[in-house]
Amino acid sequence: MNRTITMNLSGIIFHIEEDAYDKLNKYLAAIKGYFANSESRDEIMSDIESRIAEMLQTKVSQTKQAVLMADVESVIAIMGKPEDFADESATSQPNNGSNYQYNEKQHHTGRRRVFRDPDEKMLGGVCSGVANYFDFDPIWLRGAFAISFFVFGTGFLLYIILWMIIPEAKTTAEKLEMRGEKVDVNNIGKAVTEEFDDFKKRMKGWENDVNNPENKAKVKKSAHRVGNFITELFQGTFKVVGKIFAIFLIVIGITFLVALLATLFGRGTISAFNSPGDAIHFSLYEFGDAVLPNTISFELIVIGLILFIGIPLLSMVYSGIKYLFGFKEKNRIVKYTANILWLFGLAIMVYIGIQIGTDFTEHATTKQNITIAQPKNNTLYLDLKPSSEEDIEDKYNRHRKIHLGDWYIISKDEQKFRLGYPSFTIVASETNEFELVAVKSAEGFDKKEAANRAKNIEYAITQMDSTILFNSFYDIDALDKLRGQELKLILKVPLNKVVFLSKRMEKIIYDIDNVNDTFDSDMVNRRWIMTTRGLECLDCKGLENVIKHDTIIIPNIPNIPAQPKMP
Repeated sequence: MNRTITMNLSGIIFHIEEDAYDKLNKYLAAIKGYFANSESRDEIMSDIESRIAEMLQTKVSQTKQAVLMADVESVIAIMGKPEDFADESATSQPNNGSNYQYNEKQHHTGRRRVFRDPDEKMLGGVCSGVANYFDFDPIWLRGAFAISFFVFGTGFLLYIILWMIIPEAKTTAEKLEMRGEKVDVNNIGKAVTEEFDDFKKRMKGWENDVNNPENKAKVKKSAHRVGNFITELFQGTFKVVGKIFAIFLIVIGITFLVALLATLFGRGTISAFNSPGDAIHFSLYEFGDAVLPNTISFELIVIGLILFIGIPLLSMVYSGIKYLFGFKEKNRIVKYTANILWLFGLAIMVYIGIQIGTDFTEHATTKQNITIAQPKNNTLYLDLKPSSEEDIEDKYNRHRKIHLGDWYIISKDEQKFRLGYPSFTIVASETNEFELVAVKSAEGFDKKEAANRAKNIEYAITQMDSTILFNSFYDIDALDKLRGQELKLILKVPLNKVVFLSKRMEKIIYDIDNVNDTFDSDMVNRRWIMTTRGLECLDCKGLENVIKHDTIIIPNIPNIPAQPKMP
């Protein structure tokens, strides 16, 4: 049994018999000696070792894991003798110290394989690779692909598919196989030497071009032109974007200026959207009259808004026009005047803000007991007056309404403002009678002023037998201004007595505690009895006979006459 040795050839591990290893080692040493004077010796040896390793891989298998002497001889026969190359090349002489001899000369024809040609490629080397395989000029195949791409539209897809499935010829051996040349020492050495010499020529030509004074001047001039082109391109782009932005500033500035002036001097109506389909409409004069202190005229806030908002808008328009038409002059008088006027407007707005803010320093609350008649059948029916806001708006058609969530401001007349809605809740009574308490609150400069504003809140109810009709609004004196006035109605229900909440009461009920943990919106159109545990529902089911189109049908209660419109 022959001894085996483990060797690494071109990165591949082989188990090889000792005598076969010696013969292969001498063969490689002889080849290396023949190429000793070649500048591309290392590249030639790397390609030859890679080719030998590729062929030896085909000699081993699961049943035959060691390389034998016969395998090495077969490989050497295919690769050829180093002397064959020495006879054809005058630049390479065999090493005189080599005693390696061959007694047999064999001729082999090379087999072709399809590879992508990396040296003659236009894109991926597909056309040149296929042309090498079939031995024709690749220009015809490139023309066919171009025609199929523009005429039939399939050339590009076919080229991509071939690019993916055809491997690239990376090694010298693969390039020789691509051209159908014999992959032996002779051809590998020639191919590597030619590539190396060609590379040297290109590098030498490039060095000559770089060192040529004329070429240096051309390169410098071209680089200068490229730099100027890039600079001009960026400058042109910046100018175009700047002019577009200038037009945007002019349009926005003029639009907001017109809106500001129309609102201030045209007594226009400001509109916004509080929710889908629900618009807010109010006059700035009406809103200013409701908020500004009595010591501040509306003309002052007009001047402040013109200076504080109008000056920046005018500056936007002025800057846009300057940039758009290329005005370079800087007028310091205009600049300083605009800055001073804007600071003056800022001072006015700050002064107005402080004056309004001081009216919200203190908070005060007062309580008022509203007398109600006790129902005969221990059940109190609660409803909201219908169409009250519409009646007011019909009579005073020049007034506006501000709607913020569930809070309304309705301008009533020159002496009063009308606000809505009050909030309504129910608690247990400490006596055996129904009681209604109005909790009024407001803000002021001090406690006394806040308390006076709270007391000035006016609210009234209408009672017919066992039914109480609540107003959906309350009135404040116009001189008190809008200073956080709020109204909370508390109905105290005795033990074992019942209240019925109409559908319209949903607008004012707020956070009513009950045993059933029912939401406020679900408490309407139901009877509720006060128990020791709290308010409890009596008829949370089967209300179909009681409700009809949001109108309460109250048995044994006379019809409620239409209420007169409030002055």
